[in-house]
Amino acid sequence: MSSEALLDHLKGLRRTVRHDRQAYAVPLLLFGVLTLAAAPLYLDSEGPDALRAAQQNPALAGLGGDLLQNSAAIGWYWLAALILGYLGTLWWYRRHALAVGVQTSTRKYLQAGVAGVLGGLALGPVLQFLAVNTYTSVSEAARRILFPLYALLSLGLIPILVITIGVLVLARVERSRLLALTAGILAVTLAAAVIYVNAPPFGDTFPRWGYVLTVLPPAAVLLTTGIIAAVRTRRTHT
Repeated sequence: MSSEALLDHLKGLRRTVRHDRQAYAVPLLLFGVLTLAAAPLYLDSEGPDALRAAQQNPALAGLGGDLLQNSAAIGWYWLAALILGYLGTLWWYRRHALAVGVQTSTRKYLQAGVAGVLGGLALGPVLQFLAVNTYTSVSEAARRILFPLYALLSLGLIPILVITIGVLVLARVERSRLLALTAGILAVTLAAAVIYVNAPPFGDTFPRWGYVLTVLPPAAVLLTTGIIAAVRTRRTHT
């Protein structure tokens, strides 16, 4: 066998191994289902957030926000859902590795998951401290600079940000353009959610399901890309 043929053979083996160890369709579908299941908690009859006052220190405000009627329930749901999602992903990758004989390192993904959940829990108190318990100039600067984070926090969308970061880390681990694209689209949906709730098209007739529209697009993105990944994986192995 010539050196060129050997090199082509090695490249083919690398591609095969990379395809065999990729197993990100299930995590995308899992987090898509968990996000979709959260949608009913975002039903709210009090109208846009500009017309209401924030709740006083709801449980797990870092994950559930402080503006919606069900902020406390949203916080507890996402705490359980994020833990379930990340542990389920780790279990799936372990199972997949045993089946194909090639394992993807998930240490960085696990680190991102732990940091994301703990960071989400701590974000509420930290931002509250910056906004209230610092000098006026510092508080105003923090509100302006960190406005997107304050908005996501208030609306209970920090968990979606945690999922986005996890997908981005997984894209790096898997060397997947599809995962990188998914993370980018998720980031766009979060930015759109912030704009949407601060300039709702419904005016004074903001519907009860208005805030549900902040979680349905991320769920649709995760489910769609999960299905695409599953179809691609099936075609690769047939």
